[in-house]
Amino acid sequence: MVQKNNKWNISKQKGEELAHKYIIEILKDQKNNILLLSDLIILLNQRTKHIKLINHNKKKPFSVYLRCVYGNIINFMDYFSFYGVIKKKTHVNIKLIDSELNEKHIHPSILNEYKEWILIDEDDFILI
Repeated sequence: MVQKNNKWNISKQKGEELAHKYIIEILKDQKNNILLLSDLIILLNQRTKHIKLINHNKKKPFSVYLRCVYGNIINFMDYFSFYGVIKKKTHVNIKLIDSELNEKHIHPSILNEYKEWILIDEDDFILI
């Protein structure tokens, strides 16, 4: 199988900063900072349509960028602890847990603080 070259015209770090900026902005506009994932994707694509994301010489929406880089948007949300992913039967909601975040001042150092914890299997340790 041939692997496609997934090079984008934007770095992963800059993509993360832009994604957080717009996602936080969208969620802060909602009642209780919560929104259906499908609605979030629509609003994210609308608010970022001025950003030219190019892959294989074609302009792509921001949701496609997140899907290609992180596997899917839920993986992106799960990677950071200031978002909550709430699954109810057939619906998936996204909640902004830390409503004090300022979307205008998202820096890589702040993002590193909010990266999700890694769970370690307790069988790997001996309790004394």
